[in-house]
Amino acid sequence: MKESCELENLHPSDTRNNKLHLNDRSFHDWYRFVLSFPPHLVRYYLARFNVDSAMTVLDPFCGTGTTIVEARKNLISTYGIEANAMAAFASNVKSNWISQYRKVKKTAIEINTKANDLYWALKGNYLTFSDDQNAVLLGNSINAIPLHKCLILLKCIDSILDRAIKDLFLLALADVAVHTASNLKFGPEVGVSRNKKLDAEVFEAFFKKTLLMSDDLESVSEINTPISSIIIKKDARISINPIPYKSIDAVITSPPYPNEKDYTRTTRLESVLLGFINNRNELKQLKQDLIRSNTRNVYVTDADDQYIAKGSSVDKIANEIERRRLALNKTSGFERLYHRVTRLYFGGMKRHLIELKPFLKDGAKLAYVVGDQASYLQVLIRTGELLAEIAQEIGYRVVNLDLFRTRLSTATGAQLREEVLILEWNPKGRKIVGKKDNRYDQIIERVFFAHYRKGITEFEFNREEFELFSKELNIKLPKNLGDIVYSYRYRNSLPEKINALLEKGEEWIIRSAGRGKYRFSKSTLGRIVPNLRLSKIKVLDATPEIIRRYALNDEQALLAILRYNRLIDIFLEITCYPLQSHLRTTVPGMGQVETDELYIGLNKKGAQYVVPVQAKGKADLLGVVQIEQDFAICESKFPGLVCRPIAAQFIEDDLIALFEFEKNDGEIAIKEEKHYRIVANSDLSDDEIKNYNQ
Repeated sequence: MKESCELENLHPSDTRNNKLHLNDRSFHDWYRFVLSFPPHLVRYYLARFNVDSAMTVLDPFCGTGTTIVEARKNLISTYGIEANAMAAFASNVKSNWISQYRKVKKTAIEINTKANDLYWALKGNYLTFSDDQNAVLLGNSINAIPLHKCLILLKCIDSILDRAIKDLFLLALADVAVHTASNLKFGPEVGVSRNKKLDAEVFEAFFKKTLLMSDDLESVSEINTPISSIIIKKDARISINPIPYKSIDAVITSPPYPNEKDYTRTTRLESVLLGFINNRNELKQLKQDLIRSNTRNVYVTDADDQYIAKGSSVDKIANEIERRRLALNKTSGFERLYHRVTRLYFGGMKRHLIELKPFLKDGAKLAYVVGDQASYLQVLIRTGELLAEIAQEIGYRVVNLDLFRTRLSTATGAQLREEVLILEWNPKGRKIVGKKDNRYDQIIERVFFAHYRKGITEFEFNREEFELFSKELNIKLPKNLGDIVYSYRYRNSLPEKINALLEKGEEWIIRSAGRGKYRFSKSTLGRIVPNLRLSKIKVLDATPEIIRRYALNDEQALLAILRYNRLIDIFLEITCYPLQSHLRTTVPGMGQVETDELYIGLNKKGAQYVVPVQAKGKADLLGVVQIEQDFAICESKFPGLVCRPIAAQFIEDDLIALFEFEKNDGEIAIKEEKHYRIVANSDLSDDEIKNYNQ
């Protein structure tokens, strides 16, 4: 599985994807973590994965934006996920290429003048951090006069009205605060230098930094192509909504390694300066949102280790670490946690890889830059091999482990490998994760059986119960509690213990019952799936090629095909006009609901209709709850029109199932189902047209 790959020696010009010919300094030096993975590595995998401008790249541990910036240089749309607010801010600013580079220079001069004037006006009355802020910092991180100058710049920057330019200058200040003003030094861990800076040329360094930024922005000012770069501040172990399902073509990322490096220390000073962390509680929250990669962010309530099966390779290594600790009589609090943080790290990465799957296109390629570790009592952790084993277990195809470079272990003197784990998402090879691994299953089972009594067919429960039972089960909840219900409506089956209570032909569904309220109900029409025995009606393709090329996901592509080919009109035999996409509204007794597309229809007699449409990709689930919500939207918002709800689903890339629904005695029923195959002119024969005419 391993392959020696001279990635470290690649020159920037060696990769064919570097379209803009910007050097490695541009944008990356605006602000970055020390030891972040190099830009040329991103370019190498963009080329190797054949990523082009019609595709979308994700970095789920995007840090300060190496992948995001390199993809943007190559005119590729990106998403970035980052839990650290300071790093997410840096990525967002670096990927927002504002066009007013001349205004940036002018503003830099103005801020420099204001800062100098304010410095002399204060006459030694030093600005400083609060006690709560100081409590978060490493001791002696920055001396009084350099800090005073940084806070003066912060005051001046706050007066900038243009949000984009203001953010640009805040990022410049963050960089100057660390690399010019502070006493910090960077090695394997962040520390404080013995040589303290009593003063520093803060204003001068800030002015130079803003001019550098202006020059970089000018270098890309001729690029008018709209490129989407969206940074989401989020824990990568939690479902990565609002990224569309099946929209990601490639993943290139460098997650944390399992070691004793506290990643929050790397950005502590600038996080406090810019207001992202103001006290110890906010620091704790940041640590809880990160993969557990060191003992300083392990908490009693952590439960990622439940994803690691007994007897697995990770479990054996964790046991070996604990055996060695006992043999060496190591008793410190941190040493006692070494075996646990190992399980938590790999359990957290497993959670991440599970949550990532619904967002990957079939055949998506993934590159994870990881490194071996020997920090825990010199027990060697082959990170790449262990992650490969985990990925394969949950349905990914392991393509290779590319050797990136080696480094010397400070603990053992041995050569440790840094590797790039190459994966491919292959749904046909997907395995169902054991129920003990699924926290959603544990929570929904507990909620269900707290209310269910033999013989009942429905009952209500509140969203707050998720929090109550998660504490009881010692499970960390997702920040978006609604994702638990969403996953069972549209992605996953309910646990076997719940489904075992059903008769043949029945299904449990979860309806909305008001704000923060839901209702479990038995239904004979839960999941709606196409009848594959139906005939296929051929329709000549009227979809513009440019739309097909740039549709980012199945749902978007399907809605476009419906619209350009007038399939709703053909199916319903009325003339339809698109009114609104992704209508999200509130319905009394249901709460917030959403439909993918809304049409208004008209027949030859003048009757008017409202047509809500639900669009689903091949792997998505269509449920009766969505149709009930569409009826409710029509009744609430369009009471004078006849409601004709439609569901559309890809069966194959060019084969679409269309359903129309009606209500019979208050129950949802399928009124009609047709399958349409979108074809080129050469694929529709004269004989087929003759048959359709007859």
